[in-house]
Amino acid sequence: MKRKSTLAILIAVLAALLVSGVSFAASEELKIGSNKVGSTWYVQAAVIADVVRKAYPELKIDASPIAGGIGNIKLMQQGKMNIAMTMGNNIKWAYEGTSLFEGSPVKNIRALVGGLDQFYVGIAVRKGSGITSLDEIAEKKMKISLMTVQRGTTGEASAAQVLEACGFSYDDVKAWGGSVEHTDFEAITNAIKDGRCDVFIQSLSKGHPTFTELAVTGKIELLGMSEKSVDYLFEKYGYSRSTLPAGSFKGQDQDLLLPGYRSCLTVTDSMDDETAYKITKAVCEHKEDLVKGHKAFDDFNPEKDAFESINRGGVPLHPGAVKYYQEMGYLK
Repeated sequence: MKRKSTLAILIAVLAALLVSGVSFAASEELKIGSNKVGSTWYVQAAVIADVVRKAYPELKIDASPIAGGIGNIKLMQQGKMNIAMTMGNNIKWAYEGTSLFEGSPVKNIRALVGGLDQFYVGIAVRKGSGITSLDEIAEKKMKISLMTVQRGTTGEASAAQVLEACGFSYDDVKAWGGSVEHTDFEAITNAIKDGRCDVFIQSLSKGHPTFTELAVTGKIELLGMSEKSVDYLFEKYGYSRSTLPAGSFKGQDQDLLLPGYRSCLTVTDSMDDETAYKITKAVCEHKEDLVKGHKAFDDFNPEKDAFESINRGGVPLHPGAVKYYQEMGYLK
């Protein structure tokens, strides 16, 4: 009877430990919040997960097609996600409680690895529209048809902020007799082809499918921005000063100065230091494998980009990431 009683107590204690969550961090399944299946971020997240698993088989990690940049951050704020792909400027807005996070700062986020790739805010005008710059639209109060993706997304927020930097807004466009529509890529592509859209502003990377299709068919011209406007976006919203190299898209014969931002692997402060350290180390030390999985990682320089403040929106590094960067001599 005594042995049976002791065994029962041991079983009860073990069960209680499991229920209370006292377990090894390595046993926790990590889902990297990315974007829809087939998107750049989903593929990148899957590549990162594969690299981490190969370096540390004890870590259970995979990509999850959830939410996108803004949605991922909000899920982390709610404790429903603990690791995700985000943008440097997005997490700046979140941490400071500005832009799409106005009045609702997200203080539990921490950065692991920034500067994973390079995105730009692309400005496309319908070929034959006669528009040479956004500044010209403001100066002449031109009547235009402007289109963006849906509200509440990084692309739409970027469009509004770009207009602001150039001295006008959606309301101004409407007041000047023009129109503003927030819709999907298919509708925008068709509108440009049919001559119903004059200006399209959206996040892009080299090889972006929508911009590539429109450029190849000769339907658009890409515009840059003035240094003054880009500096405004850098100071207020955390964009980087970025150059889209000539030839990135058909018909683009010169370098274009644009506001840019870069992907950042972001976690919450609830992640244990050892797991954060291992993920950071695996990503930073296997760039070749990252590039094999997705060419967007070509722009990643672990020794320079991963820990830089601009690439993580000024959000604090996770202590586990700090440990790795200090070991490598990147941080004091």
